[in-house]
Amino acid sequence: KVYERVYCTDPSHDEECNEYTGFDPSIVNIPLTDIQVRNSSLGEQAGRGLFALKTLPSDSPIGMEGHAQNFFVMPTTWDVIESTVDWVGENGITLAMSEIGGLEAFIDGYGFASRLLGEKSWSIDSGILEFMNHGCNGTANYGYHSSLTEWNADTNTVPEELDTTDSPYNIVFDRHMKQVFDSGDYTLREIAEGDEIFSNYLDYSGEVEFWEEEVMTLRGQCAGEAYGTISQYEMMKKQ
Repeated sequence: KVYERVYCTDPSHDEECNEYTGFDPSIVNIPLTDIQVRNSSLGEQAGRGLFALKTLPSDSPIGMEGHAQNFFVMPTTWDVIESTVDWVGENGITLAMSEIGGLEAFIDGYGFASRLLGEKSWSIDSGILEFMNHGCNGTANYGYHSSLTEWNADTNTVPEELDTTDSPYNIVFDRHMKQVFDSGDYTLREIAEGDEIFSNYLDYSGEVEFWEEEVMTLRGQCAGEAYGTISQYEMMKKQ
């Protein structure tokens, strides 16, 4: 804590120091009871989605009361999962029929990856926020303002603000890891009762190795030509 206080005396660090060292009591939180899970309005390929049960105000986070309860997959744990998935495939076992396959699909389909710890780790919402779908062609109404879409993104270049290749160590991020992963998103405009709530999945992607795949996958889903990770897994389970 002492090192964090010293770090935060530098005015150039005001943004993260103010954002992650507490919650602003003036911000109106939207409780999870104001949203509901239903089949997505995007079609069968998108699976389930989140819908507003009442008009939701602009500039408000959703479900802050549950942010500290999210699942967190450490880099060492993810390494074990990946190596086990490889072993399953090498031994001719159908991934969808294995418990490890279900776990990988859950993490990859509902989680958000980061390299804040040096290697890949994941955060997965433990409540219904995990069902929030991608807003195609700039229709996201939750997250943070971004002009980036699956259609205007350059598949060969990760935007500088998203590139996680050389993320430096930050003591504020380190001490408030769960808050960094699970806060900072807000309603981008008023969301009418009955409307589906969307975020921009590209805002949570930044790995050079998978950038092209992420963009092309979202383009396919938005065109109705591809299924999401969870929908694919559920279809394989039924076969």
